[in-house]
Amino acid sequence: MNALVTGGTGFIGSYVVKALAEEGHRVTALDRNPRTAPGLRRLPGLEIVECDLADFSFVKAHLAGKDACIHLALGCWDVSAYEFLMRDTRLSVWLFEKAAELGVPQFIYTSSGEAPGATRPCTTEDTRTEPRRAYAATKAASEQFLMAVSHQHTMRCNIIRPNLTFGNPVVEGGRSTSDSRTRDICRQARRGEEITLPPGRGTQPIWAGDLARVYLAVLNSGANRQIYHAMGADFVPWTDVAAEAVRQAGSSSRIPPADQLGEPWLFDVTKLREDFGLEFHPWPRLVEHIAYVLAHEVD
Repeated sequence: MNALVTGGTGFIGSYVVKALAEEGHRVTALDRNPRTAPGLRRLPGLEIVECDLADFSFVKAHLAGKDACIHLALGCWDVSAYEFLMRDTRLSVWLFEKAAELGVPQFIYTSSGEAPGATRPCTTEDTRTEPRRAYAATKAASEQFLMAVSHQHTMRCNIIRPNLTFGNPVVEGGRSTSDSRTRDICRQARRGEEITLPPGRGTQPIWAGDLARVYLAVLNSGANRQIYHAMGADFVPWTDVAAEAVRQAGSSSRIPPADQLGEPWLFDVTKLREDFGLEFHPWPRLVEHIAYVLAHEVD
């Protein structure tokens, strides 16, 4: 298979691109920062291309003839609603339509666990979206546009919603993205400060290597117009993350009691297990990642 991956040298992108290449697929990775993750260049069948998604003619030239497009790139972060619309949603919708017009057989869009928006006891893929932030709104809107495009064309379309995704660099020079909440906890533990726990009791994190397995499973399946919660099956309390950071750091940091926090927001991940036989238990990898953050993050 010949696949185009936007954001291909980023943190999640490098994991996905590596997984695709190791499975024997040819990959064109588009990224604004192509010199990130130089270790990717040693992978067979991989072409890394510097590209801004707003350069429509350039993107179109690389999209033509592909068997699949995996859209991972995020156009912006922490901007106004209008900026999200113009720099993320607009570019994503153009990419959906252009891929369909060029006859690309399938498209996988990377949404977010934030897309549903409102906190609920248990969120399924069918739960109505109620975005509470502009970032969530741009993801939810892009999901709807992709589904609309899928009804006008024969292109097979699916959506992946990751939650907190963590991991160490997968190749030489690659990025390690730990959620800012995990970094803050590790920083406080290293300094011996009282831990400030994030809102909510915890999260359902996913290791980036397991997330890459979800992309491969969807790519190789016959799924169409489906949404998948790509998250760990286990709910991990922030108090557990803090306790592990304190233990590894040999810290005297105090951890507030969990009863000061809100109720958990849980996602149903049954669909991953039923459709692909995938179920992820992130704690061992998260322990490794906490060790990496403690050793590499600078105060």
